[in-house]
Amino acid sequence: MSLRMLTVLSVCICAVVAPLAAADEPPATITVENLRQLTPVARIEFADAPTLVENGWFALDAAGQHAAVISREQSLLVWNADGTLTDEYSIPGSDGLPTSILDAAFSPRDDLLVSAHLEGGMFYAAYRWFKAAYHEYYQFTTQDVPLRIWADENVWLEVSPFDYMQSRYIMELRPLPLDRIRQNDILSADEIATLPSGPESDAESFVRVGRIEPPLAVTVTREGLAKRWNLQTGGVDAEAQMAALPGAGQISADGRYFAWRDNESHMLHLLDFETGIDREVAPLDGAYIPFLLITPAADLIVGINIAGTPIVAAWDTQTGERFDLGAYRECGRQPDMARLSKDGTTLVIGCDMGLEFWRIERS
Repeated sequence: MSLRMLTVLSVCICAVVAPLAAADEPPATITVENLRQLTPVARIEFADAPTLVENGWFALDAAGQHAAVISREQSLLVWNADGTLTDEYSIPGSDGLPTSILDAAFSPRDDLLVSAHLEGGMFYAAYRWFKAAYHEYYQFTTQDVPLRIWADENVWLEVSPFDYMQSRYIMELRPLPLDRIRQNDILSADEIATLPSGPESDAESFVRVGRIEPPLAVTVTREGLAKRWNLQTGGVDAEAQMAALPGAGQISADGRYFAWRDNESHMLHLLDFETGIDREVAPLDGAYIPFLLITPAADLIVGINIAGTPIVAAWDTQTGERFDLGAYRECGRQPDMARLSKDGTTLVIGCDMGLEFWRIERS
C-alpha cells in the first residue's frame, strides 16, 4: 500500500452558530418500563432544506441531539433534534467541485463531525467543528476507497484497496488536526498506523453483519459461530454459537448483546457475548424487518418497518411480549436508515421525505 500524505488544510467560515440552549430536563432512556410513552417529538422535512436531499441515510450523535444527512450536491447538512438546521458544508476537490461523501460519523465530542470523501485518485478525511462552522481535512493521493469512518480520541477509517488482490485495512489518524494547526504540516508515516481489517481477513467467516457501528463488527462462520471483532485491534474479543445464520441484527452500545433475526425471519434472538448464550425472544412468523435496534440495557429490541408496514414495534427481551408503538412519518419508500442513539434516549428514522425523532414523552 502506498499513501502520499498531503498537508492538513484549514477553512474557517466567519459565521459562528450558537449552540442550543440546554433543555430543562434531559431525555429519558428508553426502557421496557416507559416504552409506551415513546412517541414522535420532532421532524426534519427535506422539502424545507436549502439544498436537495433525497436519501434518508444519516449519522447520529451519541445523545441524539444532532443528525447529519447528505444532499444530492454532496454537502453535509447538520440538524439539531428540534429541527433547526445548524450547518451545511462540503469538501471541494482539486477541480473546485464537491467531493463525493462516502460516510460520516459524530465523534464523542458534541461539536465534531468526521467524514470520508472521494475524488478520482485521492480521498479525504474531513473534520468539521459544526458549531463554529470550521473544518480541516487530510488528503491522501491513492486510488484506495474509504468505506467507513469513526472517531474516539483519534479518527479511524476502514479502507478498500484499489488492488482487489489486497485485503481491506484500518487506518488510524492521530492526533486530531485541531491539536496541530500549522500550515503545510505534513503527516509522517508513523502518524498513520495501519493494520489489516480483521473481519475481512478471516478465512473462517462466511458473512459479516451489516450496519454494525464501528469499532465493533460481527461475522459468522458457516457453522454459526459468531465473532465479535474490534476493528481498532484487528482481533476477536468474544465468540458465541448461534442457532442459525443472521439476516439482520444490531449490537448493544456496550458490545455485550446482539439482537438478530434469521434469514427467513422465523425467530427473533438475543445473543449474550459474555455468557455465550443465544436465546429465542419471540416468533416473527416470516415478517421481514430491515432494521433491528437494541436498548442499552438490552431489555428491548426495536423493529422498524415490520413486514413492509410503516410502524415501530418493540419486544420485551425477557417475556417476548410485542408492543406496537404506531406509525412513523409518511415516506415515499421504506426507510433508508434507523438508529438508536448510544445513550438510548432517541430513536431516529430517515427516509426520502425526511427524518423523524422519537423520545419518551414525559407526563
